[in-house]
Amino acid sequence: MPRPSAVRGASHLRTPESIRHALLAALMSLVAASLQAAPTLRLCTADVPFYPYTMPDGSGYSQQLIRLALRGLPVQLKNHMAPRARCLQDSRSGQADALVGVFSTERLQWLSYPMKGGEPDAGSSLAQLRFMVYRRSGSTADWDGKRFYHLDHGAIGVQFGFSYGLELERLGVPLDDKAPSAEQVLRKLERGRIPLAVLQEEQGQALVQTRFAGKIEVLPQPFMQQNLYLIVTREFRARHPALVTQLWAAIASARGSAEYQRILATKPRPLGPQ
Repeated sequence: MPRPSAVRGASHLRTPESIRHALLAALMSLVAASLQAAPTLRLCTADVPFYPYTMPDGSGYSQQLIRLALRGLPVQLKNHMAPRARCLQDSRSGQADALVGVFSTERLQWLSYPMKGGEPDAGSSLAQLRFMVYRRSGSTADWDGKRFYHLDHGAIGVQFGFSYGLELERLGVPLDDKAPSAEQVLRKLERGRIPLAVLQEEQGQALVQTRFAGKIEVLPQPFMQQNLYLIVTREFRARHPALVTQLWAAIASARGSAEYQRILATKPRPLGPQ
């Protein structure tokens, strides 16, 4: 019969299975520690569609591009939806670290953009946008690329909280920016409450072709073109300068990837009620 001390020693021998379990537990602990140490990027996106770039369900092109770019970076993404104006307010008050939008000099005091040679870096943008002018079918209200005509003292409709409205204000035209969604802007146009509307091209086109077919038409001259960016607060960038630089570079790289080209070949889910 083996001595008691020998039996006790045998009970402490590790089997291959127990070793695997121990290694797995150690790996999970390392992953958990890494996630705990990684900073969180709190992204606020609009709670109404900005089709096809941001969607409330997260299926927008830009949302998917951001997720691609974040792969492998030491950061956790936390996304919340809010009205556009609330996202801006949250970024200013420290409740959000990032949002998706176009360059605006008025917001440089608290927001940071990828820059190159003193200008916003188009190579690090999420997308290029065109904003088009819409009118009721048969209306004489017009835009020739420089000036508006036949407004009859009416205001031009835009979505609330979007910076392209500032460009209209610089032209000295009256502005109706009370509607939070593109569909609500076009409803005002359809009902004759405004003579013209300015909307992002792909979103306006999707609505005109489906819900306003034969009632609203797009004018040939675009109002303006802008790049869409992942914008971070100056506070977040000051705390994580290397990470933000890596993130913007990763967006530029992911945008040219084969995986993102496959995403672009598939349209986001159809526009829901707005």
